[in-house]
Amino acid sequence: MIMPNNTTDVAGVLASTHLFPGLDAVQLEAIAAETELVEFAGGDNICVEDDITAQSMYVIASGKAHVFKRNGNEQVKLISLNPGEYIGESLLENLPINATVVAAEQTTALRLNTTAFKRILNEHPVLAESLLRGLAKELRSFRTVLARSVSVARSRSSSVSKDTRTVVRMAVFDFMKHEKESFEAAVETFRSSLDPAMYAFEVQYYESKLDAKTVRLAAGCQVVCIFVNDTANAEVLTLLQAQGVQLLTLRCAGFDMVDLKAAAALGIAVTRVPAYSPYAVAEFAVTLALCLNRRMVAASGRVKQGNFSLAGLVGFDFHGKTVGVIGTGKIGQCFIKIMLGFGCKILCYDAYPSKDVATWENCTYVTLEELYSQSRIISLHAPLLPETKYMINKESLAKMVQGVVLINTSRGGLVNTQDLIQALKSGKVSGAGLDVYENEKSLYFEDHSLSVMEDDAYARLTTFPNVLVTGHQAFLTEEALEKIGAVTMENVRESLFEHKKGKELTNVVMQ
Repeated sequence: MIMPNNTTDVAGVLASTHLFPGLDAVQLEAIAAETELVEFAGGDNICVEDDITAQSMYVIASGKAHVFKRNGNEQVKLISLNPGEYIGESLLENLPINATVVAAEQTTALRLNTTAFKRILNEHPVLAESLLRGLAKELRSFRTVLARSVSVARSRSSSVSKDTRTVVRMAVFDFMKHEKESFEAAVETFRSSLDPAMYAFEVQYYESKLDAKTVRLAAGCQVVCIFVNDTANAEVLTLLQAQGVQLLTLRCAGFDMVDLKAAAALGIAVTRVPAYSPYAVAEFAVTLALCLNRRMVAASGRVKQGNFSLAGLVGFDFHGKTVGVIGTGKIGQCFIKIMLGFGCKILCYDAYPSKDVATWENCTYVTLEELYSQSRIISLHAPLLPETKYMINKESLAKMVQGVVLINTSRGGLVNTQDLIQALKSGKVSGAGLDVYENEKSLYFEDHSLSVMEDDAYARLTTFPNVLVTGHQAFLTEEALEKIGAVTMENVRESLFEHKKGKELTNVVMQ
């Protein structure tokens, strides 16, 4: 429904956007005079993806709208638009609407005919000049983006350079000292394998994590490489796609930080390193279990203080004990083999049981309830999915044997920390080995030794003498780091240089 239009009020809405920087009140009112104020009920389409008849941009004046992109027969929600935000700027480049925008509630929007907007700029050169000055001022705050964009433009311009090579650029986020040597070696090996007459491969490393605030650092890159605590939600992916990113490649096996539906809708391929070293993680899980059982941390601390008492250091034989393994992928299988070497009986659970594991002696697939009720040690090797979130909680802990030892080297979100704390206090859990933590993103891989620990749950965990917490280091071996670098670069080769798509990619992650 078209509503009465107050030019001054509309100019105020236009001033709140980044679409018209640098314009004064008179210039904004000149544009406002060409707009219509339109009201939409919740659920109404404001504009529709690929509408070739669309002629107007929209600026949200009040309410909220959701942005969707089509992925097959499904509409995937990407971001929400609030007052002052806009859609339809692609029409200025004679391109169709690139997304469907739906009013989330009673919403009013300013409708600006793009033909009229172009005419205003042609007829009012002073206004056009002011708009360009304002845009330049806005862009100066993004110097990194500008520098990289200029570099991209120059490399692609035959008038500036005679270099006809294909240039591929990658931004690596959350890049840490421990991976520098191995990853940079993998990059150099990959670069040396390319024909220098045809290709150039450039890499920019950033210590900062990928999120909505740092996403602009990827401007001009076709590839973005991230790690476990980066953020690749719909908002970030939308911004990456707008900057020309084609591949999101993960330096890890887990992919819970990526909105896969949004990535698919935006046409961004997602790859990972599915098995950099299953031995590294499995061996670390066993190490945690052994250290907890035999009280190694307490024992070491005692003797350093001259205390050689053995009181409170009694453990139990692993031989003959029942061990529950949740998740029997490559890491889970390595863990099982090690525990079989101790002479343990293994109970397995996996949503997709392994036919091979099912044939192993002393290994049996059972229900979770059976696993909980019979296992003296339980080790988690499952991915973090909506259905596995907090699978270890008050209810599942209550089903476990008294004095169970719990090991988690997979994903912190599998365990409800508050429920685990209560189980530790009651003695239901006699020991917990945690290399991952549900709220680790703000803690791990950084030095907080001089800061006050604000995470009360984490602080409480570290007070238990029977809890061993490490900082997501189970994967950290020389072999694993080398494999991460090599596989990551192979993923880049397949996607950007061999132009493979979808299931053609060896390590693709699909919804």
